[in-house]
Amino acid sequence: MGIPPDLDPAKIRAALQSRLIGRPLEVVEEIGSTNDAVLAAGRSGAPEGLAVLADRQTAGRGRRGRAWASPPGVGLYTSVLLRPEQPPALVPLLTLVAGLAVAEAIREVAGLDPLLKWPNDLLLDGRKVAGILTEMASVDARVVYLAVGIGINVNHGARDLPEDLLPVATSLHLASGRTIPRCDLAAALYNSMDRWYQVFREGQTETILAHGRQQSAILGQSVDVLAGEERWRGLAMDLDADGALLVREKDGGVRRVLAGDVSIQQVVTR
Repeated sequence: MGIPPDLDPAKIRAALQSRLIGRPLEVVEEIGSTNDAVLAAGRSGAPEGLAVLADRQTAGRGRRGRAWASPPGVGLYTSVLLRPEQPPALVPLLTLVAGLAVAEAIREVAGLDPLLKWPNDLLLDGRKVAGILTEMASVDARVVYLAVGIGINVNHGARDLPEDLLPVATSLHLASGRTIPRCDLAAALYNSMDRWYQVFREGQTETILAHGRQQSAILGQSVDVLAGEERWRGLAMDLDADGALLVREKDGGVRRVLAGDVSIQQVVTR
C-alpha cells in the first residue's frame, strides 16, 4: 500500500524549520519499533537529529515493557536520535523536553492544551493522548546516544483504541471532533523538539523545569507511587533540578522519585 499521503515525507520536510531534528528524516509504512530502529542507527554512527516515522508499528512499546497500540492510518509514531553528551542522570530532563515539545505541537496544530503527567504521558481531560519512551546507551557515565520515542493518538476513533483503554485513553480527533493533518503535526513536533533541545543544550534547566511545572497534571495532587513491591501515597510537590519528582509523605518527609524506578497513579477521590 505504501506510505499514506498524510505522512508524505516531502510535505513534512517542506514544513521543517528545524536545524537538527528531523534532518535526516526516514518515513516508513511499517516497522517493528521506531525506537529499535533509531537505537540501531545510533550504534552504526547515524547523525544526531535522525527521525524515524512509521505509519504502523508491529512491536511498539512504552515504559516498563508495556505494549503501545500502533494501528495504521491514525497515529504518529516516531523516534529521534540524540547525542547530548550528558550524564545519564539528566536523561529525565530530556523526557520532559520531549513532553513540552509534544504539547506545543498539539496546541499549534490541533488547538488543544494537553497536560504532562510525570514522567512520560500527556493527558487531555485526564485521558492519555501521547506517551514518551526514552532509551539510551551510555559509557563511562556519559550518554553516547539515546532514542526519544513518541507516540501520539491522532485520528483514532473509539474502535481504534484497545477496549480496555477506552476509559483512560483518547485521541486528538476524539477530543477535537475533527481530523488532524498528520504531516502538519509531525513537522510541528520536530520543529518544537528542535527548539526545546537547544534550550537543553544551552543549559537552561530552570526554563525547562518552569514550563514543566506550569503544564503539570499532577503537581499539587495526591499520587500513588509504585516502586517494585513497595506502594505508598503522597503529595506531588515539585520537580527537582534533574527532573525527578518530589513527593511529600504523610509524615512530612519529602522523597525523590526517579522515573526509571516507579509508576505514578493519580488518586481519584469521589
